[in-house]
Amino acid sequence: SLQFDAEGNLFICDIGNHVIRKVDANTGIISTFAGTGKAGPTPDGSPISGTPLKGPRSIDFDAHGDLWLCTREGNQVFRFDLKAGVIHHIAGTGEKGFGGHGGPAKEAKLSGPKGIAIDADGNAWLADTESHSVRMIDAKTGTLELMAGTGVKGDGPDGDPLKCQFARLHGIFVDADGSIYIGDSETHRVRVMRKK
Repeated sequence: SLQFDAEGNLFICDIGNHVIRKVDANTGIISTFAGTGKAGPTPDGSPISGTPLKGPRSIDFDAHGDLWLCTREGNQVFRFDLKAGVIHHIAGTGEKGFGGHGGPAKEAKLSGPKGIAIDADGNAWLADTESHSVRMIDAKTGTLELMAGTGVKGDGPDGDPLKCQFARLHGIFVDADGSIYIGDSETHRVRVMRKK
């Protein structure tokens, strides 16, 4: 995926090379923003420069200008504090799985997330592709919550999000009104969750 920051710089997930690239808005020059070119662990509190990444798949910016990343092969979520130059581990043990709902996000298992979107409250919404579900990291509590899907591959039905099955969802987007748009790849559908 790719995202623009507030200054118009373009950030690109180069998943095959395990790096995030940055295109400077003023010069047009591309450089490596994060990652070393080799897959590796990303320890909490590491400097952005020179720290490995493992399958950087999707990024988004929050209201504070921090960059959020989900890693497909790494099964984790990170927040890049651009002012401090530090990477914070937010969710996922690194082990692939589907569990830990209601508990600390850092202790939960993710399953190849391919989409991340940050809402106005700072919550991180995940398209957790291989678990066929939408999961959310609560900004206030630091817990991981299951928001849609059953963990089993399928197609619907519409209605209760926790009874609606997905099939390898890839994309997720939060609208200004809080609606969540979900790109469900194998059913060729875009589903939406709206606030009641």
